[in-house]
Amino acid sequence: AQDPFDSKTIYYGSQFVHVSRDNGDSWEVISPDLTTNDTSKQKQLLSGGLTFDVTGAENYTTLTAITPSTIDSNVIWVGSDDGRLSITKDGGETWNSLENKLPGMPKGAWIPQIHASNRDKNEAFVVVNDYRRNNWDPFLYHTRNGGKSWKRIASPKDFHGYCLSIVQDPVVPDLVFLGTENGLYVSFDRGLNWNHWNNGYPNVSTMRSE
Repeated sequence: AQDPFDSKTIYYGSQFVHVSRDNGDSWEVISPDLTTNDTSKQKQLLSGGLTFDVTGAENYTTLTAITPSTIDSNVIWVGSDDGRLSITKDGGETWNSLENKLPGMPKGAWIPQIHASNRDKNEAFVVVNDYRRNNWDPFLYHTRNGGKSWKRIASPKDFHGYCLSIVQDPVVPDLVFLGTENGLYVSFDRGLNWNHWNNGYPNVSTMRSE
């Protein structure tokens, strides 16, 4: 992720958050291991039978989402592919784990995207999916108090299929667009109610790159 306050600053995730403040010429680590570091998920060379299947898909406990706030340069949200959600509010000096605050989130699920509000540093949306373990339910979470508490704003009662990406309108904060495996949805009340957008748009996998 590129720092929104300094174009020379880049964040990169392994199991740690790395930062370069000089266009990648030098790097430093600004976090502890923000994954579970579960060694049972790190045995890539033991897969594949007689021939190693070393595509990398077998190896996880890796950071998959880094989202710096566009309002407060000290706030960075981080998610992993093994169910960890973390935040720093002091530029990486200290980190807090938040995944246990997400109601109904499957332990160890994938966090592909975190969307931080551009109007309120304490507001964020977190996309969670678990389809890799045959759980097709939608999981989407919203906080307005910096991660102290979360509300689940997408579940099977809203629509079928897992969530992939979310965007909050930059002008109208109640307007939210959600990409799912089965099409595009829009909410006019920050996720309290969802409407299937099918006016000329097919029911296809819908993602947004940050």
